[in-house]
Amino acid sequence: MISTANGFPVITDGSSHLLHTWLIPTREGTLNLRLRRGSVGFLIAHYALWFADTIEPLIGRVTDDWGWAPLRPIRGYRDVSRETSGHARYRYSEHCGGRAADLNATRHPLGRRGTFTALQSARIRARLLIYRGCLRWGGDYRRRADEMHIENVATIPASERIARALLNSPRGRRLIAVNPSQKDVILS
Repeated sequence: MISTANGFPVITDGSSHLLHTWLIPTREGTLNLRLRRGSVGFLIAHYALWFADTIEPLIGRVTDDWGWAPLRPIRGYRDVSRETSGHARYRYSEHCGGRAADLNATRHPLGRRGTFTALQSARIRARLLIYRGCLRWGGDYRRRADEMHIENVATIPASERIARALLNSPRGRRLIAVNPSQKDVILS
């Protein structure tokens, strides 16, 4: 089985039943993010809605927000520990598992630090506390900044606990109102 860098299963076209196109009801319009269905996707969608409400709009002239991507290796990363027969193998992004989203990618290019103000960065880090370790921001990567990136790094049971706690929050209710099928998945 192919897995992401964090050890979660990659979702291929043949297993797309594990994905959901999350509708994010921002003030500027509805954003569609293809993410894992249920709790994992809900937490990323919840964060994206907060981001759009608090940090910066997600809907604009450029479509630069995305989630799931099939078999997408982490750019520039070669996993030497997985080399076989002299052929390099690559680590796959959490996007391959529907466990990550990039928000306003053109404003926050890969490898650049400081694309957010100090106040915005502080707000992002403070916000992550409500997700209790389920989400990680690419702006905190040590090796190469990825400030556009948010990913779910928790197990499904851990994500379910936090998602259930956030279902009745104002943003949780907004998300479920436009993604009603996901409530049963989260509560199952």
